[in-house]
Amino acid sequence: MEQRRLGRTGLEVGALGLGTEHLEQSKDSMEEVIRTAVASGVSYLDVLYEDPDSASGFWESFAPAVKPYRDKLVLAAHWGCYDDVDKGQRCFEEVLARLGGHAEVAIVAVIDKEEQWDGWGRRSVEVLSRYREEGRIGHIGMGGHFPWTAMKAVESGAVDVLMFPINMLKHDDEETQRLYRACAERSIGLVAMKPYSGGTLFRVGGKPTGITATQCLAYVLSQPVSTVVPGVKNVEELRTALRYLCATDQERDFRQAIANLPVYFEGVCTYCRHCLPCPQDIRIPEVMLLLDFAQGGVADELRQWYSGFKLKASACTECGTCMERCPFKVEVIAKMKRAVELFEGTA
Repeated sequence: MEQRRLGRTGLEVGALGLGTEHLEQSKDSMEEVIRTAVASGVSYLDVLYEDPDSASGFWESFAPAVKPYRDKLVLAAHWGCYDDVDKGQRCFEEVLARLGGHAEVAIVAVIDKEEQWDGWGRRSVEVLSRYREEGRIGHIGMGGHFPWTAMKAVESGAVDVLMFPINMLKHDDEETQRLYRACAERSIGLVAMKPYSGGTLFRVGGKPTGITATQCLAYVLSQPVSTVVPGVKNVEELRTALRYLCATDQERDFRQAIANLPVYFEGVCTYCRHCLPCPQDIRIPEVMLLLDFAQGGVADELRQWYSGFKLKASACTECGTCMERCPFKVEVIAKMKRAVELFEGTA
């Protein structure tokens, strides 16, 4: 497998990595996945935060599956999704213990709001810096979904690795491209997550698009990334990703898939950010994301997230600029009105 440098960490990792969030939590399945991955040259494993105190059984299967290959792996262990640094540290201690006392990378996740980075994120980095001094971790990274927040972390100089969603739906987004360039200029290792956009690139409205995993991975690896971490449930899904390694140039060609995206996703917000900049500076993709989350009900957490927006959907003047730019013909103005109803108490 092609080896790529993980930015200024100096670590060499396989171009294809592995996301472990969705692994089937059975000992035999995890062992087969890890064994097959390592045999194929996979070396970077993203270990999404899993509280060791939970009853899921993740660690009882995962830790033994990884142990025989520990010297061949670069493990990126997540510093949990909490605003409580003390709780995050307690759980991270347990995670390190399960991994043999050391992780090559610690990922502070998930940082999607600027105030999270300025507060909890920076405090977490300070704690992790002590772990690095003690030799218990090698490097510090950050994971998030929005380029403006990720850029703050990159420009801070505090992180060596950035984990960020990269897929065809982000094609030609200028803000994301600026983020890529910033990572390259600062030698920050860029780890691509969500190469399939959570599977939505394969099916829209219950209908298959015809886009393949190989095309998705080929697109991501054409960008300035160190590695891509597709999440798999079992060895069958892993083998689907590994087909990329022996695919022909024709099978990897993603140009027609990109050309067809506006047809596949007509009327569907993909958070691609082509609608930006908004003349009123509304961060439309974030509002859209919360609207999608709210389909299952408007939880207090969503209201709190929305309340932190400097400019809310009610600032929309219905100028239509966003709709002119949207390649997917999303009814953005109607969505902004819906957000006002749901989150600003006018429903």
